Amino acid sequence: MGLSKKNMYVVPNNIVGQWRDIFLKMYPNANILCIEPKNFTPSKRERVLTDIAGNDYDGIIITYSCFESIPVSKKEAIAELEKKKNELKSIMREKSRNTSRIRKKVESLDKAINELYIALNDMYDTVFFDDLGITRLFVDEAHNFKNVPLDTQIDKVLGLNKTGSKKCRDMMDKVHIVQKNNDGKGVVMATGTPITNSVSDAFVFQQYLQSGELGMLDLQTFDAWVGMFAERKTDFEIDVDTGTYRLATRLSKFHNLPELTSLIASFADFHKVDITAEIPQTDGYRDALICKTPEFSDYLKLISARAEDVRRGVVPRDEDNMLKITTDGRKAALDMRLVNNSLPFTYESKVARCAENVFEIYHKTEAGKSAQLIFCDSSTPHNHAFNIYDEIKRLLMAMGIPESKIAYIHDAQTDAQRNTLFTAVRNGDIRILIGSTFKLGLGVNIQDRLIALHHIDIPWRPADMIQREGRILRQGNLNSKVYIYRYITEGSFDAYSWQLLETKQRFITSLLSGTLTDRDSTDIDGTVLDYAEVKALAVGNSLIKQRVEATNNLSRCILLQKKRIEQCEEMKNELSEIPSKRRTLLRAISNCILDAKQYKTDVASQPPLSDSKAKAEYANRRKAFREYLDENLRSYILMPYEKELTVYHGFKIILPANMSEIHPYVWLKKNGSYRVELGDTEIGNLVRIDNTLSTLDELCEKLNKQLEALDDKEKELKNSLANPEDYTEMIEEYKEEVRMLDEKLGVDKK
Repeated sequence: MGLSKKNMYVVPNNIVGQWRDIFLKMYPNANILCIEPKNFTPSKRERVLTDIAGNDYDGIIITYSCFESIPVSKKEAIAELEKKKNELKSIMREKSRNTSRIRKKVESLDKAINELYIALNDMYDTVFFDDLGITRLFVDEAHNFKNVPLDTQIDKVLGLNKTGSKKCRDMMDKVHIVQKNNDGKGVVMATGTPITNSVSDAFVFQQYLQSGELGMLDLQTFDAWVGMFAERKTDFEIDVDTGTYRLATRLSKFHNLPELTSLIASFADFHKVDITAEIPQTDGYRDALICKTPEFSDYLKLISARAEDVRRGVVPRDEDNMLKITTDGRKAALDMRLVNNSLPFTYESKVARCAENVFEIYHKTEAGKSAQLIFCDSSTPHNHAFNIYDEIKRLLMAMGIPESKIAYIHDAQTDAQRNTLFTAVRNGDIRILIGSTFKLGLGVNIQDRLIALHHIDIPWRPADMIQREGRILRQGNLNSKVYIYRYITEGSFDAYSWQLLETKQRFITSLLSGTLTDRDSTDIDGTVLDYAEVKALAVGNSLIKQRVEATNNLSRCILLQKKRIEQCEEMKNELSEIPSKRRTLLRAISNCILDAKQYKTDVASQPPLSDSKAKAEYANRRKAFREYLDENLRSYILMPYEKELTVYHGFKIILPANMSEIHPYVWLKKNGSYRVELGDTEIGNLVRIDNTLSTLDELCEKLNKQLEALDDKEKELKNSLANPEDYTEMIEEYKEEVRMLDEKLGVDKK
């Protein structure tokens, strides 16, 4: 249509081959260029960029790494730095103890700008990104570029990224270049998880796609955006040592939701998965709770002591810190041998329990050659050191599963190797595939025979859980029911990890699934509640566990109460509309009965076709009528008003206003009105009209059934409203329970 002349598709390195194949399948005659690291080395880069600048490719498919290596011109680089400096200066105008930190950033930017002037003055003449003439930039899995630095004076709030990454800053610069060259348009960012980790992700995508609108609303800085849409909240959290608790401050509540959602909706389309679209069913998670061993209990005490030392500042940050403690704690929860390789094997472990479940399912599904996925982001296979992958494989082989039936995603290094592996899984030749979220959770379509998925560890982000489970909960799975296992070590860092997932999912739910009529939202959905339930399983401290469970129950009751109130309002509205619907149906039934009778009378009054001459004349009249109808139908496409065309068997044939060529139709009107969907043949159209008129009796029956259903619906609504469910007492009971537990735990939330 001429809207876009040169499209660039930026895709993850591991799925560039899939993109190329799909593109050529959809557009076999398209002129495309596929850029991978092997054909974009420093010696080849200049030639490739010159080729892009000089030719009108229909599609340029490029990997993340290659895209990042395309330079931006000095002019554009300096312009972006100057823009950033001006934003920081505006932040500095706000009085805050953090102003000194912002001032240092401004000084650093001034230095960077001066260095650019010096360094780039001597740069050889090359082809820059802004020389390529890109009219549309498509970024696949765009959440990978949300790590943009946030310049903010907000302090002591967890979850904010103030540093960012080079590749994300580079993407921001190039997005703005394309927008500037295409009247503010030209960029599409595609992702199934627009908010992956923090509330700040929403602001980042707005920076990418509607920076101009943010500027006009004076919301271009993160501090201004937070002041308008977000709120800091201090609440109870399980601490990293899982044996204590703390009050943590996070951005965990949205307000002015209608305005925020409206702003985002101006550049974003959200599509929910169609749960009816042949996606296999699951009966919920199957949670395997692993009891803690004496060795693990001792290690938890060490973890707790380390956490206390870090909190008191008695240990240097480069020697120990909360990140190291968290990492070690997660390793210990996975398998104690990851922190102490001298410990012996024990059946009271995640790997042993997982192997047992995998083995059982393997033999139960032998006939169908069903496959299983095991996800583990930690302790991936390397050298000869102890790791979870090799340990699971060892246990499965000891149980009798052939090595040829087990594979690691990490062993498939090239596109060809990945395709071979995926084909083997789809065919049932490989029945157990082990991998990480990054390698196995993206661009992997192997759902055909998948029967079970195992979360042996817990990822940091809810988006990663979605990516993992999206491999099995997918169209094209031959199994109508599947199973998802989660392995949780009692009293371990699993509790802290599920806590983080819960907090992060609250962010996502508040924005993407809240009702637009609410001005504020802290609601949680079933996913959050589910995370909280697992977290409760993992917590060893009984009071903390009771507190988590009570909070979970309170949240559930509040959610149910709100939904019940909303349902009652909807039922009242529906009930109020029923009298009008009944009158409409009664009128339609009366008209239909009358029209059916009159049509039969008209048909009966027609003279019989007694001879061949009469039959021929009748056929000619019908042919002429068909041609007349078709001619007028074709000439009336997209006309702005209705038109009465002719009368047929006493019924007016009405050509509708704004009729599409793809879906033509007419109205038949007498006492009632009847829509007739038409096709693309003259004969067929007249037959459709005849069928509509000859089946008016059947239509009357359908309308009567609709009337009966409406009466039943009215009774149902009245009964439901007469017996409303009320959760008020339960809400107050759980509130009191939480308050009492907070007292016992010594939590002061004031």
